[in-house]
Amino acid sequence: MRIDFDHAREALAFLEYNQLEPNALNYATALAYLSKAYGNLSDDVKTSIDKGELSDTRFAEIGRRHAAEIADRGEGSQDAEAPADEASIAERLAATERSVAELREQVAALLATVEHSRGGAVDAEHDELTHALNQTGARRVLDQIAAQDQRYVLVMFGIDKLVGINRQYGNSVGDNILNAFASKLANSFPEHEAIRWSGNEFIVAVPGQTRAAVLAQAEEALLLLERRKFKLRGSGEAIGKVTASAAIVADQNNDVQWVIEEARAKLQGAMLSGGNRVAV
Repeated sequence: MRIDFDHAREALAFLEYNQLEPNALNYATALAYLSKAYGNLSDDVKTSIDKGELSDTRFAEIGRRHAAEIADRGEGSQDAEAPADEASIAERLAATERSVAELREQVAALLATVEHSRGGAVDAEHDELTHALNQTGARRVLDQIAAQDQRYVLVMFGIDKLVGINRQYGNSVGDNILNAFASKLANSFPEHEAIRWSGNEFIVAVPGQTRAAVLAQAEEALLLLERRKFKLRGSGEAIGKVTASAAIVADQNNDVQWVIEEARAKLQGAMLSGGNRVAV
């Protein structure tokens, strides 16, 4: 089974975002984690992320343990007695027929492509920080909904007190929170693309659903962020609970810009009222 380019880019982006070395073992473990096919591996990685403990050492430990479990079950290899060294770990977790040497070459090539992209071609539809859609990509999503003549519910999100967080801890911490929240939106709205509309604003357009159904998804996203424990790199100092607010507006044959402005007004009201709530 070959790894397609999108999955490879996602694995590299995961390593880069979590400041992990892009070696063969970490790359293979990231591929396995992002595949969502291994429950124990996913739980271990998510727990480490939430606790702010996802270091190279911890990630390698998770990968080795997971590969050993696979070997014990006899999965991914005809020789269940083979030692769980880094080569066999990478091969099993990546689920490819390539050797580790070939895998390392692929990693190097992909890294070179990513570096070239940074200095050259730019993805016109996605936000560089969070990899969510930007306004250009949003037009495609909204145009598709319009072309199908579907009614939709729009949700706008914003991180509570983000300006204060940036002021106290630095913009890199705020960027980390924005990135993490984009991931939470992807988890809560798996069938719809999240859009970073501007700065601290994210929107999700959900066609063919009721307000009640969308409300449940929006509340789930807020809860996932509230449960995330953010810590400063280096010192490990916790920055306290981080929350977000949201606003829901149903399309009533109004102009899209009107719907967005209405959602923004409701969102600001929710934030000024203490945050961590959904305005409907």
